Amino acid sequence: MTSNSTKIILTPHNSVDYFNCQEPCVEFGDIRIHVIGNQRYFNAFRSKKLDIDVFKNQDCKNLEYGFVAIQEGDTIDIYNDIFGAYPLFISTKNNEVALSNFFDFSAEDELDTIAVIQFIHFNHILKERTLSKHTRRIKGGSIISINKQELSCNILNNWQSLEKELFGSPMALPKVKSWSTFKNFISDSKKADNSNVLTLTGGFDSRLLFGVLLDSGEHFDTLTWGQEGNLQTTTAEKISQQYKISHREIKLDASFQSKMNQYLEEIITAGSESPFAIDIPQFIHMCKALDKGTNLISGFMGSEIIRGPSYSSQVTLTKFAADIGLAESRSRIKELIYDFQKNHPFIEDTQIEDSIETLVDDYATYSRVERDKTEKNHSIFKYLFLEKYPKIYGPIIKLHLDHDINLINPFMNIDFIKLMLHENSAASKLKPYQGNAFYNFKLYKYYAYALSDIYPDLNNTLVDRGYKIKDLTSTAGLIRLPLFQIYRKYLRQKKNKGTPTVDSKKWYHSHLKTLPENLNPKLIPILNIDGNLKSEHPSSFDAIKCQLIMGLNKKIKS
Repeated sequence: MTSNSTKIILTPHNSVDYFNCQEPCVEFGDIRIHVIGNQRYFNAFRSKKLDIDVFKNQDCKNLEYGFVAIQEGDTIDIYNDIFGAYPLFISTKNNEVALSNFFDFSAEDELDTIAVIQFIHFNHILKERTLSKHTRRIKGGSIISINKQELSCNILNNWQSLEKELFGSPMALPKVKSWSTFKNFISDSKKADNSNVLTLTGGFDSRLLFGVLLDSGEHFDTLTWGQEGNLQTTTAEKISQQYKISHREIKLDASFQSKMNQYLEEIITAGSESPFAIDIPQFIHMCKALDKGTNLISGFMGSEIIRGPSYSSQVTLTKFAADIGLAESRSRIKELIYDFQKNHPFIEDTQIEDSIETLVDDYATYSRVERDKTEKNHSIFKYLFLEKYPKIYGPIIKLHLDHDINLINPFMNIDFIKLMLHENSAASKLKPYQGNAFYNFKLYKYYAYALSDIYPDLNNTLVDRGYKIKDLTSTAGLIRLPLFQIYRKYLRQKKNKGTPTVDSKKWYHSHLKTLPENLNPKLIPILNIDGNLKSEHPSSFDAIKCQLIMGLNKKIKS
């Protein structure tokens, strides 16, 4: 059984019949293996390169997305990915427990106020919490056991285990560079005989993958989506033409805009527990334009792991989340919550007061509170791997799978992450959320060194920042870099104003305009409906929050 768009609901009563009706990846005697959402593991089991016991004892820790179900008679053991990125939920309704791969908020569900507050603060909900008090999200590294009598869930590999794996002694690591893991990961993850497409932008991460694919000698095309004339597309087109690679532009034009209601409905009904609708429709639009089974190579999370997390648009990571990650005391966390409430009062003050201690407890998990200086960044990466990746990117990846697109992301390979976190001294020396341009240029050198090994000629190509990659490692280039920074931050932004890659505020304009008067009754006691929600000209930050509330409003049923 491979990934498909079918919604899965498993109970003690139907699970055996469900898996009996599915074609297994492979059978070993009376044991049937089913792989959902991970072509690499499907290939490994199908070719019998991966043994069941080896998977149970070791390789389940390297599953970066999806889940593996091992069926033996009337018992099914489901191993989910180590990050919990593939959405799985356990709900208890009408005295029946069920496991599902989607979240549906019914009229009978009780809304969790804490979840709504966290959604506004982080653009997603933290930990196992969902919008419903009757449903929880399953943590990564879990095993869900189902038979005809019961459904149970236990954690096999928790954060402490993963933390030790990622930040452990470098002596246990192979003496190779992190980028050396890309080639085999991509090759092992492909659907045989299907087309290969790279989502190419003007930035660094996709340039590394471009080099890996050029070096492999295999045929591939490139693809970029965006509004007409955006810088990402024009840069990607030039590079593709330079290397005689066929490039396809998927325009986010009037035709795309006309399908917005359809795409929004798909996000709400097939999505995760957080109705995150910002900058998501373009992925659906792209998937529908690709051939079924396409091997789509992409670079989610690359820059976060290589250079450390950052925020700019505050879509996939908020400044609030960054400040929490740097907080060193509970009092500082409480101060950040109150400051946010003062500046962005989307939540009723009384709800914040009633929930403050629970919020501080949850947020401290991802802070520097009681952290040793040698591990000061551990909690920041804990947030990246257990929150940002599964809660923001996880639903996006599943949308690809639902459209039968085989998304391949070598940056979330555990082997790459371990090597990279030691190469950049992520635990103690990396400076997350650093705005200093010269410090960031120092980190960007990684890309130049990597390309020198992967495909040296690519160091002569331009990135969307206006300079060539080789400028990062040459004396003349370093002298010119400040000029490029000024051009990028001021002159180019002014020149290209009005042609962003995406513009979800424009896409959702009609929905946002009528949002205040169409607010779900369950949200009215929680949200401050007389505040920023009614602003006719919201700031870019407030516009993001309004889009979140729009998605929230559509997700919740009265």
